[in-house]
Amino acid sequence: MTLASLQEELDDLSSRGLYRSCRKVEALEGGRIRVDGKWLIHLASNNYLGLAQHPRVIRAAKEALDRFGMGAGSARLIGGTFPEHEALEEELARFKQTEAAVLFPTGYMANLGVLTGLLKAGDLVIGDRLNHASLIDAARLSSATFRVYPHGDAQRLEKTLRLHRRGHRRALIVTEGVFSMDGDLAPLTELVSIARRYEAWLLVDDAHATGVFGQNGRGTLEHFRIPSGGILQMGTLSKGLGSLGGFLAGPREVIETLKNKARPFIYTTAPPPSCAAAALEALRIVKEEPQLRSKLWAHVKRWTRALKEIGLHLISEESPIVPIRVGANGDTMGLARALFEGGVYAPGIRPPTVPAGTARIRTSLTALHTEADLEEALAVFQGVTSGDV
Repeated sequence: MTLASLQEELDDLSSRGLYRSCRKVEALEGGRIRVDGKWLIHLASNNYLGLAQHPRVIRAAKEALDRFGMGAGSARLIGGTFPEHEALEEELARFKQTEAAVLFPTGYMANLGVLTGLLKAGDLVIGDRLNHASLIDAARLSSATFRVYPHGDAQRLEKTLRLHRRGHRRALIVTEGVFSMDGDLAPLTELVSIARRYEAWLLVDDAHATGVFGQNGRGTLEHFRIPSGGILQMGTLSKGLGSLGGFLAGPREVIETLKNKARPFIYTTAPPPSCAAAALEALRIVKEEPQLRSKLWAHVKRWTRALKEIGLHLISEESPIVPIRVGANGDTMGLARALFEGGVYAPGIRPPTVPAGTARIRTSLTALHTEADLEEALAVFQGVTSGDV
């Protein structure tokens, strides 16, 4: 492939409103962000509880840095397992009410590790059509037969299992608990029943629910009051817990299998001990400061109600992820630019991240926002949309 042909592809992306580039974050303060020298209300963060800026989390990371330095220096099975890793895995297992847990450097690698570590040719994996890219990539790399069911459609899932379950050694249903771009919830009660009927495993990617959903912040299983036994719960440390990393919590046999067979665990340098220490402290705060979760949900209720009152089309209103549907790529990016000029940071989301024709402004709320932040952001939205979106 020549460089000229690459430039042609880039030009094509640009002409279709799909060209992407990074904006440099210069500073963060409360619910605001400074980009290009300008302070804006930050509506694009997954730091739902504000724990990435919590003094206790920062202090825990600093103490681990002083003890061990920056990097782990090795893969977990060679020389990269530190006390913070083991303590965090034990606490995550207790928090998720499972037998054991295992850490990965990122949530993306956790999903790759789980599916490729547990499945092979002759197995079956069935995923929701709107699953995160990491689940889709993991299913394809697993060598298992891969089938997709329409978003949230439990009946179609069961039909797919009825047609394809026989003849496959293992079957795994994979879904996000909270879908990252739509903000809606999977029908987990139905999925659990279907998994049991067809002797299939269920993997719930709770990246956007850990710390946020449920009475104690344990995630979507707690939200739906579903016992955790036998269910595989993936999560990240980088959203509600404000650090970096991914994990799987589940039966001990599954966790031990992953430690022995998951390539992203075996062949990757371990997460820095400072990140594990930060996440461990964040878990303590989730338990000790439920008011952070209460404040977040109060913001969600106020924000969704206000956006609907000014005539915006919300894709869902079930989570701190509140996407506003626009449709066309160009219109979406034009709205994002207008919001930026008005003082709101809420980038446009376009294909292939979302299906064609469903480009949107994805807003996300955190406990760091104040009521004044949301009132100011709402005024900007109202000013730039005039109720026409």
